[in-house]
Amino acid sequence: MTRPKVAVFGEAIIDMIEQQDGSYLSFIGGSPFNVARSFVKQGLDCTYLSPISTDLMGEKIYAAVVDEDIKVPANNRSDKNTSLALVYKDAEGKPSYRLYRKSVADLDISADALLAMLPDDIELFHTGSLALVPEMLDVLIPVVKKLKAKGVKISIDVNVRKGVETSHQQYVAAIWRFVEFADIVKVSDEDLALKGLYGEPEFHAKAMLARMENGMVVLTLGEGGSHLITSEHNLKQSVHKAEIFGDTVGAGDTYFSALIARLLKDHALSPEAAPAKLSDALRFGAIAASLNVATVGCNPPTFAEVQKVMEALV
Repeated sequence: MTRPKVAVFGEAIIDMIEQQDGSYLSFIGGSPFNVARSFVKQGLDCTYLSPISTDLMGEKIYAAVVDEDIKVPANNRSDKNTSLALVYKDAEGKPSYRLYRKSVADLDISADALLAMLPDDIELFHTGSLALVPEMLDVLIPVVKKLKAKGVKISIDVNVRKGVETSHQQYVAAIWRFVEFADIVKVSDEDLALKGLYGEPEFHAKAMLARMENGMVVLTLGEGGSHLITSEHNLKQSVHKAEIFGDTVGAGDTYFSALIARLLKDHALSPEAAPAKLSDALRFGAIAASLNVATVGCNPPTFAEVQKVMEALV
């Protein structure tokens, strides 16, 4: 069976995660990079397209790319810095971030360069998080338009972060612009609040859907579970509780990537797909997230690990 081909663009970051004793341990993170790792573990053929720094941390990221069988274009390195995030966790293991994103390698690319290195015959292009900034509008939108014209699906994880841009208003406006081109978007209740959208999350998720053309919105609500919303359906999924708790770092990335992988394999990444297949993908993503939460840092499970839990629950 041919593996679905996907491509990912967005940050690879070194997460410096605070430990209980006040020290910090370094982990490779960044939402799009986490998604690329998870796609491979779910059996997809994945190419990571953002430039990787030539600095010491970039070498660490590149080694992880090779080790985890993520494909990268040749000569796609940058002399700019690897991005850094300080990650603080509260008593419930919920992370908050302080980002260092000035002149970073993962944004050091033009639209023409990105178009030239896109793999042939990809089914899906994923981006989001810290790539959804005003300076990237002229890079990513021409790419997304050409891909959509070829029938490639576009997935976006909104993943709003504080302090990404000096003008938060311009940052939010850029996110809205990117969303208009998406086939499937993930947004959390926290993302909506950081965009200045308070009140009922489902209302705002549906407003986001209205900006899309025949799209789907995945709304995550923390302990409140998740929804997959289309023009015809609002499918709900409760949280799958982790037997062991590490932290929630990368849980959303793992959830969304596993859900997308399931939909691609089932030829169901469409609002017209059977509701049973959409609900199955929601459940698959929830289980994948719970397996990630059982570890410290982002460690997406394999397809076999998630499937084993799925089958045990039947």
